[in-house]
Amino acid sequence: MTKIAITGYASLDHVIQMEAPPRPNETVIAARTTTHLLRLGGSPSYVAMAVVRAGIADAVPITWIAADEGGDRFIAALHEAKVPVDGIARSLPGHTPICILAYDPAGACYCIYDPAASRTATLTPVQADIVAQADWVCITVGPASATRDALSRMQPGQKLVWAVKADGDAFPSELRVALAARADLIVHSKGERPFVADALDAAPARADRIVIETRGAEGAHVAHGDRSELVPAKNLAASDPTGAGDTFIGGLLAKLIARPGDAVAAVRAGQEAAHAMLFERIEHEKKRKQL
Repeated sequence: MTKIAITGYASLDHVIQMEAPPRPNETVIAARTTTHLLRLGGSPSYVAMAVVRAGIADAVPITWIAADEGGDRFIAALHEAKVPVDGIARSLPGHTPICILAYDPAGACYCIYDPAASRTATLTPVQADIVAQADWVCITVGPASATRDALSRMQPGQKLVWAVKADGDAFPSELRVALAARADLIVHSKGERPFVADALDAAPARADRIVIETRGAEGAHVAHGDRSELVPAKNLAASDPTGAGDTFIGGLLAKLIARPGDAVAAVRAGQEAAHAMLFERIEHEKKRKQL
């Protein structure tokens, strides 16, 4: 059975829709998108849920939460999604990390993240063991100290996925270079290209490495060895696209494990996973408004 370890920040998300872009010292009218104030979030959660939905049960998020009510909610949501919780360290003092995601009418997102005490987290012995036993290790945005720890523990036979986020605190320049050199699969957005360009240019040439650049409505560009292809997008307008990018990565990874080397098929599977997640969210919101 394929084992996947997914490292990164935890989050409980509070998503709101604003009637206008925010301006300093002015009030903006907003509405919550769900009846729940906070819902399960964080890149490791979304990636793991997509992988599990695709049929790979052993996709383990590695992250850090507190032993508070928010932490209870985080664990319960993962259980409900049938995602393993072995890699969740309830070691943080204080509260579990939260994120406020505010969308304006044009679709721009204003993301405010409170990592609580997880910003300097490192792997616990249990988490280190999960990384050591994984066939694939997926690095998402998280504490740089834990990312360095996970990277240092990887053996030659293990595969590495780097889910890029343009966050210089999580991915300082020297860590970006190390990740680009080691990664078998790199996924970044068009907007994140400047953030990773130098690291990609410095990475040794490898025919087996897959680099995917997502381009919104245009689709996703795939570079794999000598092959270069733009895969058209499977678009779905959603006022709350939170987690779609990480769900794309999870669906993509699951397909790549099932069909190694077929990066285009993997991208299409990732697009299908993101589309399905957003469609389910939209339908749930419609039902909520009808109540």
